[in-house]
Amino acid sequence: MKKICIIWAGKFGLALYKTLDKNNEIVFASRTKKHKLNYIDFEDIKNYDYVFFCIPSNFLDERIKELSWLENKKILLTEKCFDLKEKDFVSNVVEKKLKTKNICFLSGPNISSEIIKWKICAYDLSSKNIVLSNEFKSLFLKKYIINTSINIYQNQLSWIYKNIVSIWSGMVYALWLGENFRNYFISKSLEEFETLLNYFNFENKCDYATKIWDLFLSANSKKSRNFKFGYTVIKQNLTDFKTFDETVEWLNNLNLLYEKIEDSKLDFRITKLIYTIIHERNFDKKYLKSKFENLF
Repeated sequence: MKKICIIWAGKFGLALYKTLDKNNEIVFASRTKKHKLNYIDFEDIKNYDYVFFCIPSNFLDERIKELSWLENKKILLTEKCFDLKEKDFVSNVVEKKLKTKNICFLSGPNISSEIIKWKICAYDLSSKNIVLSNEFKSLFLKKYIINTSINIYQNQLSWIYKNIVSIWSGMVYALWLGENFRNYFISKSLEEFETLLNYFNFENKCDYATKIWDLFLSANSKKSRNFKFGYTVIKQNLTDFKTFDETVEWLNNLNLLYEKIEDSKLDFRITKLIYTIIHERNFDKKYLKSKFENLF
């Protein structure tokens, strides 16, 4: 029996719990205890071999400080963003601050509400060590599709980028530019992502569940937070994003990604245009249609 602790009993933490093999001991460490689950205190996490970080990005730094004593544990990360303070991938920040190289990253096409209803899903598990990726895979129920690899940086970058594309897709949908153009745009974003991988000097590899399935799910599903955000800002001409607190975290990642590529001479027209639109706060439909139609 393996001992697993999930930090934070939020929506995705609960969804992840559904996919784990219940022959293992599984507990939660969470500030809120709304659900009928097995909870432990934070100081007791040290007794568990596997620690799943299902922590919202705005709380991540605070929790890492609290858990600075959590050395050499096997950690699964589900947070899909840059660390905004360190301006680096979350896996690098956790590795440095918690002094462990046993880090795995979970990605793939997942809508939490569907997983909670026991619907089938696919995950990519990636780390620097394929043995560790496969070890985490063994913790999940056999019914789920679990792919393993060493593409931990590529997959993190893909999750950051696909949320930018999903905002774009929601905007294009709201402008009634048509499904032909919207899906052409999504396919062109795959080309820009390959350029992004090269710019970061990564091998041109990314797991398919993360790069393709998740991109098309997030960019086409009305359940996607970022798709909803892009759609709503156009439909309601929103200039105040406070009602989209979680999505604003992705906007912070957009800012950081733009900062990293701003001076590049490579073709990042999709990222640069969405950055410009968000910061201009000009959601005039005629103006945006012209921008989008002339993009390619």
